[in-house]
Amino acid sequence: MLLTSCRAPARTPRVVTATPSPTSETALAQITSIPTSGAAGDVVAQITRAPDNTFLATLTPIPTITESPTSAITNTPTNTVEPTATTPPTETLIPTATETPLPTNTPTQTATPQLPPLPEVLGSPTISQTIKVPILMYHYVSTPPEEADKYRINLSVEPDTFREQMKWLKDRGYSTVDLYDLIELLALSGEPPEKVVVITFDDGYLDNYTNAYPILEEFGFTGTFFIPTEFIDFGYDGYMTWEMIEEMAAKGHRFESHTKNHPDLSTLKRNDHVWQILGSQETLAAHLGYKPRFLSYPSGRYSDLTLEMVEALSLWGAVTTQGGTWRGFHDRYEWKRTRVSYGTSLGDFEKVFGEK
Repeated sequence: MLLTSCRAPARTPRVVTATPSPTSETALAQITSIPTSGAAGDVVAQITRAPDNTFLATLTPIPTITESPTSAITNTPTNTVEPTATTPPTETLIPTATETPLPTNTPTQTATPQLPPLPEVLGSPTISQTIKVPILMYHYVSTPPEEADKYRINLSVEPDTFREQMKWLKDRGYSTVDLYDLIELLALSGEPPEKVVVITFDDGYLDNYTNAYPILEEFGFTGTFFIPTEFIDFGYDGYMTWEMIEEMAAKGHRFESHTKNHPDLSTLKRNDHVWQILGSQETLAAHLGYKPRFLSYPSGRYSDLTLEMVEALSLWGAVTTQGGTWRGFHDRYEWKRTRVSYGTSLGDFEKVFGEK
């Protein structure tokens, strides 16, 4: 079956510092003269660096005393002062090549969501009740650019309009729940809640972080964001980053699968479904610390094979782009949502909740 659409976009070498060693051709040319003073004369020790990088010390011979040309020779011997022993120079070691470590990319610490743990297996009730809980569907929360086409405009909600809608919910005592709350309520046949709403966002646009997120926080609401994970992996312009997503998850917001790259699932084969759905689940789990269990069908398109695969992959539920507010356990893979678009007035918004 084909449903309504939403749009999506089309180490460094190691540095080694080394001090070159003198070559055998130049080694003997490096001579250092160290003068050593003595009481009766000067003796010079010449220190030569040999080719094998050792030091050789050669002492200049003590000069021979020349007899003075006098008529009388004095038999008193001249006391020759022995040269003072010169301390051999300390050998200077040639530094070993030092490997300069390159900076490493320190992984961002994964934020642990402040959410209750999820059961591994979702039980199925014998009899499923049907409850009315609106699931709102947003895309962009921003002013459309001047060159925006009709699709971009229709998928947009002005930030002031979004805030007005959230304020309306808060003033009338509504609180937010997520899809996990709903499915567990239905699985356990719990008491239907009153004045609750699920707020969802498709596609992971940047304005979900810059505009929607602060407004949700202002009113104490949480949202569920469906993410095409490759758009985040590749850093596409106009989309959130993993750092933003991790920050929001740590505040209690949910992030679920919108596949890897937003394909038309109704055209895919079995293995492609596995790659798109399971692959995106694993990517999200690596960043969030929990395995997402819900899927939003890209552009609302899916097939009977898609429904078979989401159940085989142990998803707990999936949402469409069809309109509706009633839901039960056994239709959990086709939960309907209420689209909030550019032309949605506050009066239209109120009608969703039956309060006008």
